[in-house]
Order: sequence, then C-alpha cells, then structure tokens
Amino acid sequence: MINKRLIGTVSESKKYIAGNVILQWCSLAANIAMMFSITGLFAGLYYGNTDTLWTTAAVALAALLIRFLCATGASRMSYLSSKAVKKTLRERIYEKLLRLGSSYKEQVKTSEVVQVAVEGVDQLETYFGAYLPQFFYSMLAPLTLFIVLCFINIPSAIVLLVCVPLIPVAIAAVQTWAKKLLSKYWGQYTALGDTFLENLQ
Repeated sequence: MINKRLIGTVSESKKYIAGNVILQWCSLAANIAMMFSITGLFAGLYYGNTDTLWTTAAVALAALLIRFLCATGASRMSYLSSKAVKKTLRERIYEKLLRLGSSYKEQVKTSEVVQVAVEGVDQLETYFGAYLPQFFYSMLAPLTLFIVLCFINIPSAIVLLVCVPLIPVAIAAVQTWAKKLLSKYWGQYTALGDTFLENLQ
C-alpha cells in the first residue's frame, strides 16, 4: 500500500501530502464543532431554551466557511503533489533514456516507454494526489473521533477504534483487485500502442 521507494523518489510531494491531511483534519474538527453546537441547540430547544440559537448559527457558518477553505486547500495540495510527481518522474525517465541512448530498444519497446512516461505517470497522480492523503487521513480521523467520543460514550468510542483496522484491509482488498485488472489490460494496451507506433513509422 505504501511504496517507500516511490515516495522517496518524489520527496517533494511529502509536504503536499502532509498539508492535504492536515487540511482534511481541520475540516473534520470544524464539522465536529458544528455538530456539537447543533446538538446543543436541539437539547436547549427540548428544554425550552432558545438562548443558543444565534451562537449555533454563528458556529455553523464559521464551520462551513472553514470546511470550504479546507476543501479548497486540500484540492490545491492534491494538485501540487500530482504536479511534482509528474514533473519529477518524467524528468527521471527522460534522463535515463538519454543515458541509455538508442540501446534502450534492446530492453523495452518504444511504445511501452511512451505509455509508461505518459499513461503510467498519469496513473500515479491518483496515488499521490488522492490515495496517500486519504490513507493517512483514514487513520487520523477515527483516532480523533475516538478521543471526542470518549467524553460522550466510551463503549461507542471503543467500537469505533476496534473497527479502524478494517479500513486498510478494505483498501488492500480493492487495491489487489484493481492491480490484477490493470495488469490484465496493460499487455493489450502496450500491444495496441506498439501497433500504432509501427503504423506511424
């Protein structure tokens, strides 16, 4: 799930991934504050107290604004991470080809090199821009909710914490299935590219 060598190759993306996770966490914190405020209002209305109405409205508006800014910022971090990955990897591929010269054709087909440099690198955009931030956030969010719920209902908080390991298990299962599916079509895809390149030549 976490390819340390790949992440190390594009170390510049680490700060953007971290920024993405932090912004998502801030959005979660704002949402928690809004939910607390709304439930406090409902509790007050149940007992006939409407004093917290304007306070709740102010908290809700502030939380929505924070969530909007965080969502925009997280999207920006995702873009910057993907941009850094594509730039770095394509430069590395190009430099490698320059070092090998025309002899690279002895090891790999030209069509496959082109597809790896274009389609292959584009696929990593999702990995760095969405998968990695969501992976770390999916670990941080349940821990945050566990701490918050401990002040409300400890058994519910424990159940939530126990179910946290199911998240990476589900991610791994989907990843394995997707890897098999992509490997099945990659050979056909490169063969098609090879035929197309031969026709152009």
